[in-house]
Amino acid sequence: MESKKKDLALRVVLVVAANLILGGGIAVLRLSGFGTDPFTCMNLGVSSILGLGLGAYQVILNIILFIPVFILDRKSFGVGALVNMLALGYFVEFFMFLFSAVGVTIEGLAGSLGVRVFLLAAGVLVVCFGISLYMFCDLGAAPYDRLGVIIENYSHGKIKFRAARICMDLVSIAVGFLTGSIVGLGTIVVGFFTGPIVSFFRERAVAPMVKKMGIQV
Repeated sequence: MESKKKDLALRVVLVVAANLILGGGIAVLRLSGFGTDPFTCMNLGVSSILGLGLGAYQVILNIILFIPVFILDRKSFGVGALVNMLALGYFVEFFMFLFSAVGVTIEGLAGSLGVRVFLLAAGVLVVCFGISLYMFCDLGAAPYDRLGVIIENYSHGKIKFRAARICMDLVSIAVGFLTGSIVGLGTIVVGFFTGPIVSFFRERAVAPMVKKMGIQV
């Protein structure tokens, strides 16, 4: 019993750390000026139209999405889902505030192509590492991340997760574009290359790390 409690406590700590890493990675992608992941791209656009901060808007949207997702797939709910739903948007804003405080801004980097490309590459890697750690904790997933799985399950496999996720991401990108969000190379790279990079980090970095920490895999 004690070992299970310790295992759960470590997973909770890691899922918070994973979302902090993910928030930092998204902030770095924003600084690159090449666009962010499709979901954040949409949220940045809509939140700016509504006059809301990213954190506040993302909480509202996640709660709206959570209702049908919870009804259709209760296994998706957990501490990991809760942290991602309520905190990730604020983590992104926090890191953007920190970057701004030390004089690093999107406008200031506009003319530095080399730096922006470096930030794009670094942001993608950080985001993928954060996702792999977040998923490995197995404490639930945010509503947007579960929708593809639900679509596959309820279509009895006729619509595969990959196809459902691509369609969801395309809709998110379209909404982001129409609401003035930046859609660029970063959006495309994250949309199409996240899977393989996340798998690489999961096998080569996250799994060995959590084993050393004594977490049951």
